Amino acid sequence: MFTFKIEPDGDEFHTWIPELPGCHTHGKTVAEAMENLKDAMMLYLEVELEQEIAEQVLEFV
Repeated sequence: MFTFKIEPDGDEFHTWIPELPGCHTHGKTVAEAMENLKDAMMLYLEVELEQEIAEQVLEFV
């Protein structure tokens, strides 16, 4: 389970997931910021999975 945080940031909204360091994004509306955060989370997890797989492959070499 992940925690989603959102706060006003000037004319936009800043969103992030504290459990995923560096997973931050913005949006002009709350809805846009949350949609952008879903995309950011998926990309973050995809990269993490790719790195984990690469590390496991290197252990066999």
